[in-house]
Amino acid sequence: MTTRPADRPSPPAATSHPKQDRRLPRQVRVLAGVAGLLTLVTRLPGLTRPRILVFDEVFYATQGWEISRGGVEQGVVVHPPLAKWLLAIGIKIFGFTPLGWRIIPLLAGVVVVMVTVIAAYRLLGSTVAAGLAGAVVLTDGIAFTSGRLALLDGIVAAFATIALALIATVVSRPLDVPLRRRALVATGLTLGAAIACKWSALPLILIAIAVFGVLAWRTSGGGRARRVELSRTALFLLAAPFILYCATYIPTFIRFDDSGIGRELCGRTQHCTPGYAERIGEIVANQRRMWHFHQSLVPTNRYANSAVSWVFQTEPVGLLSSSCPSTDPVCSSNDGPSVRRVVGIGNPVVWLLGTVALAVTLVMALRHLDPRRGVVAAWAAALWLPWILRPVLGALPIAPARPGYSFYATALVPALAIAIASCWLGLRGFKRRAAGAVFALVLVAGAVALYPTWTGMATSRSYLEGLVSPRP
Repeated sequence: MTTRPADRPSPPAATSHPKQDRRLPRQVRVLAGVAGLLTLVTRLPGLTRPRILVFDEVFYATQGWEISRGGVEQGVVVHPPLAKWLLAIGIKIFGFTPLGWRIIPLLAGVVVVMVTVIAAYRLLGSTVAAGLAGAVVLTDGIAFTSGRLALLDGIVAAFATIALALIATVVSRPLDVPLRRRALVATGLTLGAAIACKWSALPLILIAIAVFGVLAWRTSGGGRARRVELSRTALFLLAAPFILYCATYIPTFIRFDDSGIGRELCGRTQHCTPGYAERIGEIVANQRRMWHFHQSLVPTNRYANSAVSWVFQTEPVGLLSSSCPSTDPVCSSNDGPSVRRVVGIGNPVVWLLGTVALAVTLVMALRHLDPRRGVVAAWAAALWLPWILRPVLGALPIAPARPGYSFYATALVPALAIAIASCWLGLRGFKRRAAGAVFALVLVAGAVALYPTWTGMATSRSYLEGLVSPRP
């Protein structure tokens, strides 16, 4: 696919006036609201089904319940606490029920779709392209299932997508220095929140440092002033996430004796009344244990897969599979026994075309030195490459040594969506209209076909086996 100069995304508004049009146009705000409403309409029905803990909900919902009751996790801790704090809010309001432990992931999924629309508009300058990007996220199964289950990845995706939108804003307005400084603070805190949910967001700091560093270099004059501004920018983007991350352990520090970390120390050393310094030391030691856990973890199920397989969605994660009682009229079927199955499988249209679109976006970014396309490609690389290259980079802090699962890619979906919208925008005339119509039709068809597997609807075994057969 080639992109003519006239068909590239609209130039940043800041090239004409640095303080012009900081607010989103009304039609973009309305579009984002409509996208969020559609997300609720499609994901809310059947949210409490199944009424049992599914897959890793067993760990995260349970720890959220512990936090809602005692303020800290009381079991073994292998992830930072922030996402489980948020799960605890839903559980505190609605009780330890399916609605209680899934309402926050649902709202996080709404945020992902809405903010994708905003980020796409900031990067591409087209309301229609922004709507297309939102539709892609709305109809993808990885984003869909992660937005309906008490998993960490959907919450990580919400914070990561907000950070992407903030970066998109400053890239589209590179001369607006006051805006950039506010966005710098917000980005540092948002990335800190993402990392405080799950370490997989760590590589995104590198992208933020690169973007804000380049902008600081361009707008801070020369000589010593430039070096100072660049150093301050990098230091802040390292310090702010670190400080916020540490702050999430304050409840553990205060209620140390009740926490899983404190109980582990007590059981290991019989020292059950540690002082302040010992509490800090044990929290730090727990970070090392978490790292060792993720480096040495061997999956106990068959759904761990290669990140390369995410392109074709050939190794979906079977989150739940249960037979329906023959006496249940809701599960009745004329095609033999029925089942309820929740499968974490992406919309193949999104992943196949999205991967191609990312490659095209990278080529266009390099050919035209387009920073907006470069941000999309780099963002996707930071979220995907560590999993692809894990056999090589497993010893580095930015790369996990263990296999991943396809739902780990939840935060990647907005980048795929924006890349697809960018390539569509690069077409012109009849090709653009035809490609948009065909893509929309195939996208919706794929979502409709897979919807029963995303929501756990009762369907015949033959339908599920003919559509998708995750490994047993």
